[in-house]
Amino acid sequence: MSAKHNALSLQISVFLFAVFGAVLLGLIFVSYNAIKLTDGDALARQQRFAARRLDAAMASIPQQQRSATVWDDAVLNVAAVNQTWMDDNLGVWMQNYFGHHENYILDQANRPVFASVQGEVLTPRAYDTRAEIIAPLVVQMRQIMSDIRAQQDDPLEAMSEVAVVAPLRFNDEVSIVSLVPIISDSGELAQAPGSEALHIALRRVDSNFAQEIGQTIELEEVAFSPTPPVQPFAGTALIGPTGDSLAWLVWKPERPGMDLFVQTWPFLLLLGLVGSTILLWFTQRLLRVSRQLQDSETQARLDLAALEHAREAAKVADQAKMNFMSVVSHELRTPLTVILGYARLGKNLRQFPSARQLDERLLRQPVNVNLVKSSIDEVLAFATTGMEKIEKSGEHLLFLVNQLLDYAKMETGSLEMHPELCNVQEVLEPVVEQMRVLTEQKGLDLETQIIPCTMLADIIRTRQIVINLMGNAIKFTDSGKVSVIVTESDDKVHIAVSDTGIGIEPHELDKIFFAFHQTDLSFSRSAAGTGLGLTVARELAQRAGGNISVQSTVGRGSTFTLSLPKQASSSMVQAA
Repeated sequence: MSAKHNALSLQISVFLFAVFGAVLLGLIFVSYNAIKLTDGDALARQQRFAARRLDAAMASIPQQQRSATVWDDAVLNVAAVNQTWMDDNLGVWMQNYFGHHENYILDQANRPVFASVQGEVLTPRAYDTRAEIIAPLVVQMRQIMSDIRAQQDDPLEAMSEVAVVAPLRFNDEVSIVSLVPIISDSGELAQAPGSEALHIALRRVDSNFAQEIGQTIELEEVAFSPTPPVQPFAGTALIGPTGDSLAWLVWKPERPGMDLFVQTWPFLLLLGLVGSTILLWFTQRLLRVSRQLQDSETQARLDLAALEHAREAAKVADQAKMNFMSVVSHELRTPLTVILGYARLGKNLRQFPSARQLDERLLRQPVNVNLVKSSIDEVLAFATTGMEKIEKSGEHLLFLVNQLLDYAKMETGSLEMHPELCNVQEVLEPVVEQMRVLTEQKGLDLETQIIPCTMLADIIRTRQIVINLMGNAIKFTDSGKVSVIVTESDDKVHIAVSDTGIGIEPHELDKIFFAFHQTDLSFSRSAAGTGLGLTVARELAQRAGGNISVQSTVGRGSTFTLSLPKQASSSMVQAA
């Protein structure tokens, strides 16, 4: 026993620590991937924002230029080569207000007529150091302007929105270069096609430009770098006209996943220690319980024989009870079978050979044939009527016996219920069709409103309840209609059986569910029974977790409502 106990203890310990280790490794794996995914999503989001902000910053340069280039004064003063005006409005103002580093003006022949670098006006020849690199953009701008003049009826408006912007490398520096035409804002100045001057702005890709981009989207340690970023930095490339990377906007990316881990690791460590302590305590307690269980095993084996004897005794007693019920039901059914057999023979008495022979003989004798025949007919009719009554009484007695058997099972607690989720329409529609024959025999209308829904019920017993309720409704209704209406509430399905019959007195409503009770039917003695129908029906409903309620008005009819649950209640679970 000791070796067996030690082996079991070892198995329990290994299993618990294996489960704990697997859970811990799973948490570490999930946490690592969660951190990785979170940081990756944050990085991708920052890269998208940075690329959009960089494009927006480049697109803002021609907008800044147009504040002074789409202007009649600009056209006139550039044509007059007014260096002072051009410096004030197209040079130093652009550099001081918008942060441009260099500004140039080219005439219609693409010759420089103005040059300003970092606030200082230089000779137009200063543009020569930039001309070769900027030349493709100038050609592109002239071509765009030519296409606009050829395609547009009003080229002035279209050219006021045109621009060529691209990053270019000058020796070891990268600048954003923007070209826009200098045109009239009013359209009143005559500008011959191809006579427009061009304004060129250069904005260096430096730390100030990087700060302007990064500040709006809250990038940390943002700057421009000539090489791609390395860990822990991230970046987005500044692509030139030929598709090569001229520079990189780099920054220190957000790492929300790792930051959260750094902030919470002391708590996670504490949680791990607490979990380990709980595991050790639980293991020790489980081992102690296992020892107690093993100690109880011997006693359980000793008690098993006594329990087996008790089970056999209970089985014998239960069998004796079932035998008693079987004998009683058999003894009751035997005379009923005889009664029903003779009743059916009596209904067909006229077809017997002896009856036919009597008719023949009476016809041959010199007697008052009509009188004798009439007497015989009366006797036969009386016998037939009696046999019919015997048959009906026997059938009714059989029904009463079945009710008594159900009541006996109910009293002994052996009335079984098998609730299941079922479709209300599938449960009720066969019953309605079965009872429709009785309503048609009495000339009653049968109305139904059975909505599609589900309920928790014993299908056979539920049909028995509804048959009882509909049978009572038909029995106590001489004219009008019988209705079956299904509705729903939050937790129950309600099956209402209504009639337009005699109704029930108010003082009788509290008594109709008592066993063997019948209401006062002195004005309608057509109803009979043991008074167990509603008692059994309500008991069946309550055992299924539901109930039966009644509303009635004398002379106007009654409504019996069977309410059954949509799902198992706590009381049903305890009963199970």
